[in-house]
Amino acid sequence: MNFQTLIDRLLLTIKSLMPDRTYKYFPPDFTLRRPSVSLLDKSLRKKASCDLTLYRLDFSQLRDDIPEEVWESLQDCCRRHLRLAARDAFGDSRIVAVDQADKMDFILLTEREVSLPSATGAADSDRYRIETIRSELEIGLAGHQPEWRHCMKVIVATVAIKPDYRADGAKKALRDGYQSALAVATGILTPQMEHLRQQMEQLLEQGSISVLAQPIMNLTSGDVHGWEILTRGPEGSPLHLPDELFRFASQARMLSRLEFLVVKRALEEISARGIREPVFLNVTASTLSHPLFLSHVLQCLEKQQPLCPQQVYFEITERHQITDMASMIEILRKYRKHGFRFAVDDAGSGYSGLHWIGELVPELIKIDRSVIRHVDREAVKESLLRAIVTAAREINCDIVAEGVEREEEADMLFKLDVSMGQGFYFARPDVLLYEHERGMFQETKAKIQQRRGLVAS
Repeated sequence: MNFQTLIDRLLLTIKSLMPDRTYKYFPPDFTLRRPSVSLLDKSLRKKASCDLTLYRLDFSQLRDDIPEEVWESLQDCCRRHLRLAARDAFGDSRIVAVDQADKMDFILLTEREVSLPSATGAADSDRYRIETIRSELEIGLAGHQPEWRHCMKVIVATVAIKPDYRADGAKKALRDGYQSALAVATGILTPQMEHLRQQMEQLLEQGSISVLAQPIMNLTSGDVHGWEILTRGPEGSPLHLPDELFRFASQARMLSRLEFLVVKRALEEISARGIREPVFLNVTASTLSHPLFLSHVLQCLEKQQPLCPQQVYFEITERHQITDMASMIEILRKYRKHGFRFAVDDAGSGYSGLHWIGELVPELIKIDRSVIRHVDREAVKESLLRAIVTAAREINCDIVAEGVEREEEADMLFKLDVSMGQGFYFARPDVLLYEHERGMFQETKAKIQQRRGLVAS
């Protein structure tokens, strides 16, 4: 054994004995143990609830094989941006570990937030952080390989790791969590995929979903204009959060069944609490096209009087592409004959948003949170927002700005005369409330009116 080899082995041994926290972010391959497992084990032992979020690189639209050296540079880029974005979103104290599971798969382990008053509030706050990290990764990758920016995306899936998961320790918890997230993200046939399929079938048979609502605020009066209805799967399940729930339902070809159930449950809750404002229901274009969906909604409304079609907006998300625009326009015409209205969701998140608006002529446009985030700091986003506002005025369409988090963002909306806003700055998603339970919104109303200059500060 030569001297250099001896030194290398000595250094390897020393590094392997260093504390796990030293390798919280992307531990090197030469460690003699898995720091991510040890760090997760410490969190589970102190009864902390954890989430595993998978960020998977998807370059499937690229026709040619990516050269190995380019792959290496893309992975390095992803590691760099994930490290920075995760720290910025969660803070070092909540991050358990950040690791790379495979060539395309990057894992973020975080502890659940305990400072918020409800598990629902914590889940929605973390969901926004997770989506922000995804956006930062896609922006970083597009900057690294600008010629491929239209073909590179990041798929995200989050699963819960329970603090009582002690059967085979943290190693099994990490492995099973990763496999479950991979099944949700990709639909790859695994034992976890089959287990999730069984869970989804059981969920649909038992109707075991819950609905929440987030208010849409009128930015002139400060009153609640309406409610977006949000869906959650069973607590503690990989299908709890809506992104994972609907993505897997789509992969398992159960999406329309799920959306039929969501509409039925939502209208029951809305009627039971005497909601009189407009309600916004997210529906994919494929479900709107289902031959039985319109009659299903009308039957649900008939059972839940005095609800009526004029109270219902269907939100069509830009992320679910419409393949036949002419057919979709005709379908919307049939719904409108009954009094239903439509909103284009996620406007500004892709390249087809203004085209959609021009073709579908919705009654309302919901501007994606990616446009609203830091709109007060980024001139490009302000210009995009101005363009959407101008387009909306041309077709006499209302606007809702989604994902408003900060006072400065709200001030920019006031400046541009955006009519409505939605986001944590105003209120978090929660269970639907009876009218007499809405005292909390008086403070929000006063805040809006004060920023508008309608009342003295």
